[in-house]
This record gives sequence, C-alpha cells and structure tokens, in this order.
Amino acid sequence: MNFIGFQGNERLKESLNSIEKQNRMPHVIIINGGTEESRQELSIHLAMWAVCNSDGEKPCGECKNCINAKAKAHSDVYFAKGEGKTNIYNKDEINRIIRDASIKPNQADTKVYVLSECDRRFPVISQNVFLKTLEEPPQDVLFILTCENSKVLLSTILSRATVFTLESKTEINQELMDIAKEITLGIISKSEIQLLKATYRLSDRESSLEILSYVVLLLRDGLCVSVGAGADTDEDIAYRLSKKLRKTQYLKLIEITEDAQRKITQNVSLKLIGTWLCAEYRRITWQR
Repeated sequence: MNFIGFQGNERLKESLNSIEKQNRMPHVIIINGGTEESRQELSIHLAMWAVCNSDGEKPCGECKNCINAKAKAHSDVYFAKGEGKTNIYNKDEINRIIRDASIKPNQADTKVYVLSECDRRFPVISQNVFLKTLEEPPQDVLFILTCENSKVLLSTILSRATVFTLESKTEINQELMDIAKEITLGIISKSEIQLLKATYRLSDRESSLEILSYVVLLLRDGLCVSVGAGADTDEDIAYRLSKKLRKTQYLKLIEITEDAQRKITQNVSLKLIGTWLCAEYRRITWQR
C-alpha cells in the first residue's frame, strides 16, 4: 500500500500492508485514536486505495478515481453527513446507506462509505440498524468508521470490524484532568458527597467525554500498579487506588465509565449521568 503523504504510524502501516498482501482487507474498518485531522486523512487515504484503478501500488494518487476520492467527489465514495445541529447519523441515513450499498459501483470496483466521529455522532439505535448489514456485508463494499474512542461503539459492531489505532499526540487538558482526578479519588473516598460533587462537574458533553477518558486512564494506571507495573499518568493516585481496589473492581469501574461515555453520545441528561455514575461507582466499590 502506498502511504505517500501519510506520516508516522509505522505499526499501523505495517498492519495494513500485511492485510493487503494477504488479500484480507476487511469490509469494515474502524480508525481509532489520533486526532480528528489524522483520522480524516487516513479515511480518505483508504477510500483512494479502494477505488484506485492503477496497476501498480495503490493508491497512486494520480488516476481520476484517486483524484476524485481525495476531493470527496467520487460517485462511489460516500461521506455520511448526519442530521441536525450535532450531525447525528439517524436511522433514515443509515437505511439509505444500506440500500445504496446493495447497488453495484458506478466507476470503481468498490463502493466506500465513510462515517466520521462515530463516538459522537452514531447513536445506539442507528448502530443497531447498521449491525444487520455488518452481519452479511455486501460484496465490493468498504465501510470506514472513525472515532476518538472506539470503545464507545457497541461491542457487536467492534466484533465485526477491524480496528486500527492511530498514534496520539494530543496534549492532556490539565483542567479536565484535575476534574478526572477528583472523580477518581471520589470513587475510593469514604464520603459519598465528595464523589457526587465531582461527578456533577460533568457540565458539557464534549468536555465530559474527555474527562471520563482521563478517568479510564487513571483507573488503568491503578490496575497496572496493583499487578506490579508502572503508572503512565499519575503514580500517587495509582498507588492510592491500588490499596483500595481489586482487579475485578477496576474492570467493572472502567466498563461503567465507558458506558457513561456512550450515554453522553446518546444525549442523556448530564445530571442524570452524574447521579447514575455516582451510584454505580459506590455499588462497585462497596462490593466485597
């Protein structure tokens, strides 16, 4: 596979090259992590690869199919737009994609459908509609989904896709990390009020998703320290967690946190999510 213009991510490139050489390119690819810009760049690159008509290494970047795909002007490459102010992929759009996917390509050998930022724009009800197509995907079709955190997607979607994770160079937002630390310490605090106040600081959807991502990082650090490994984010908090929690509790806490992220993308009230999280965290930490 030709990666002209796509920098870094050497391991990911090796994986894609290996799959291409073995002619095992999946019907569904999830591009995870990295920045929104890098996710978009790779999705376009893969779309170009899928429609390129060069006899040599693909994508060539020079044939008409490559040029049109890069310009988002190819008849066989569809970039989902979404509906409303938040550009949500509703059931109607997913059903249109499913119907269109059953029609043969016009100019290329493959039809490509790109759904970007799915962790924010792909509600569960629409994912369930999409899932029916993934169970028996059409021939000559490639679905590309991008997301910052693929774990927000349904496990049934993930099990039918191949996930490629981009290198992440995003700097930590210290203000949001501080809130995540408050929540994490609240989980092991004897005071339920401390945890409730911390979870109520989830004030808007975008920042709340990031805060909970940091909570997951802190919990994973605690799990690592508890089994004798090092912490990547905060050694002090990881040590304190390791003195209070068991492995099974870490796993449940991480699962609940990721479930909360899914609820945020489904427009559930943040106040309700904060209250629910507090109750679930306490339930898990009180288990013996």
